[in-house]
Amino acid sequence: MRKGCFIKSVVIVTILIAVIIYLIEHKFDDWVVKPGKKIILSEVAKNWENEDGFIAESVEKDSLRSLMRYYLKNIKTFEEVVNLDEINFLKELDIATEDSLISDNELSKLTSLLKKE
Repeated sequence: MRKGCFIKSVVIVTILIAVIIYLIEHKFDDWVVKPGKKIILSEVAKNWENEDGFIAESVEKDSLRSLMRYYLKNIKTFEEVVNLDEINFLKELDIATEDSLISDNELSKLTSLLKKE
């Protein structure tokens, strides 16, 4: 390979790598995160009544639904999802829904677990 050809190929590869890194850093949200949020929110809305239909209709049930939607809409980074103590949250959710009623105390515990980040 000639010297000039090698230099041109190094420059082109460097520019391509810079473009790829720029796109990943600046456009990743628009291409992956925002559509992913829309899909997750629509699935949560569809499956809410199927999964938690046994919970009695109440203000607390509506508050829990809106709390979950709020949390999912406001996730900004993947680390927020990883840092969520999901085991404790799911345990508290099971405890709160085992009698098919959600009390104010149970709702406040769930809220504090989601918003402690």
